[in-house]
Amino acid sequence: MKQPMKKTAALLLGAAIALSATGAAAYAEDTAPMPSKLWFQVGNYNIGIDDNVEKLDTTPYIENGVTFVPFAVIAAKSGARINYNGKQTIYMKKSNNKDTYTFTIGSDKYVFNGEEMTLNAKLTVKNGRVVVPLRDIGTLLGWKVASYDNEKKIVQMTM
Repeated sequence: MKQPMKKTAALLLGAAIALSATGAAAYAEDTAPMPSKLWFQVGNYNIGIDDNVEKLDTTPYIENGVTFVPFAVIAAKSGARINYNGKQTIYMKKSNNKDTYTFTIGSDKYVFNGEEMTLNAKLTVKNGRVVVPLRDIGTLLGWKVASYDNEKKIVQMTM
């Protein structure tokens, strides 16, 4: 790829990630009580939040046995704030304001309160959104996988 095209692609990717990360931080501030249950279905634009259903702009998917979901959505529904540095790094602060995480797009490594850790899969970008391994990020945010319907490809998580 020629240099000008690389710069353009990087700028577009950066803008998409910044918009999704910024939206999550703003959304987290505006929400009411934390949900106690979330569900995602692979290939479905719906997300279940307690007894409500909302729309996602990127569907969850499975790759190499790992379920991926949009980072901004799961962070916002968990009360976490994420910020994007305009390059490849995303910073997340949990609602307790004590725990901090630093993630790099394209890497399975992250830093938790200064200590390097490893996820089961790399953060990536799909349809202009940063997507993350659901079980790993969900666990970091305090969620537990309550059930998985292998036939319907539905993951239900509880707080």
